[in-house]
Amino acid sequence: MVTHIFILPSFWTEMIIGVTGLVGSGKGAVSDILVGKGFFKLGHSGIIDEELRRRGISTIRDNQVAVANEMRLKMGPEYWAKKLIERIEPGKNYVVEGFRNTAEVSEFKKISGFFLAGVAAGKKRRFEWLLKRARPGDPKNMVEFEKNEGRDFLQVGLSNGQQNALCFSMADYFVSNEGTLDDLSRQVELLLSQLDFK
Repeated sequence: MVTHIFILPSFWTEMIIGVTGLVGSGKGAVSDILVGKGFFKLGHSGIIDEELRRRGISTIRDNQVAVANEMRLKMGPEYWAKKLIERIEPGKNYVVEGFRNTAEVSEFKKISGFFLAGVAAGKKRRFEWLLKRARPGDPKNMVEFEKNEGRDFLQVGLSNGQQNALCFSMADYFVSNEGTLDDLSRQVELLLSQLDFK
């Protein structure tokens, strides 16, 4: 296996909030609220999409999952987290969206000032949101939704695979997304107050 050396800065002064949750739970909405408060956004999907475009592959979800898993197997399960950490600049606050493997969470937890927020929403709400969002590769019916859910939920025996449920279990704080966008904004405000964000 090819290995790369990634060097983490020894001291961080900014706040880094990771966001994890099942597909359609509202990770993007939480991230957008934090961006509105001055956080810079980094996302696992974004950096994986860069790899897909480099290969000339469509950025649909199935391709994202396949290439993400492939590179974790080839380069180590923390590969995507290390690629994102390389882009962090000292003195800025960041929101990092879309943790899907426990090694990614563990890599970020080495950084002082990192907190992981788990976004929770029920299956019906998430399915309805995905139908409304209608991105290429999103499920078009409940059968497709549950198939994707099974693939992404808990791949315990696959260290390079999708481990959304395990990532969620590693969260330091939890945000419920069962109400309106204003309700979600208030929960994010509460989270920031708990983190003593100024």
